[in-house]
Amino acid sequence: MILHQEPDDRVADQFFDRDYHDRGMLKWGGFYLSDHTSALAKMHAAEQIEPTRPQQDEKAISEDLATAWRYKKAIHLQLNIFSTNQTIALADGLVAGVNEDQIVLRVASGRYRRFPLSAVRNVTFT
Repeated sequence: MILHQEPDDRVADQFFDRDYHDRGMLKWGGFYLSDHTSALAKMHAAEQIEPTRPQQDEKAISEDLATAWRYKKAIHLQLNIFSTNQTIALADGLVAGVNEDQIVLRVASGRYRRFPLSAVRNVTFT
């Protein structure tokens, strides 16, 4: 037969004083999986609203992209592509080349992304 005993504060105090060793925030580190961190990164990126820059003409865009490619300068692109929450798409990276009417950009992850030149709204150097 099991008897129900009232909790004793002294037993709990002894346990926390002698037996329990809190590792602080270390215990929470294992709960962050890659899916969590990528979701957090997307959430923070969505929170950062960048003002819309003016539409550059094609000549200015082409000159800036050529300069970035020639001198291997990193660029920041604003595209005339809107995402689901009505923000302008952004891309950062190095100009890897041009393929017909598309710009090839090497992004931070080492992957390559292609954008039609007609979709580029604004080019700035970073």
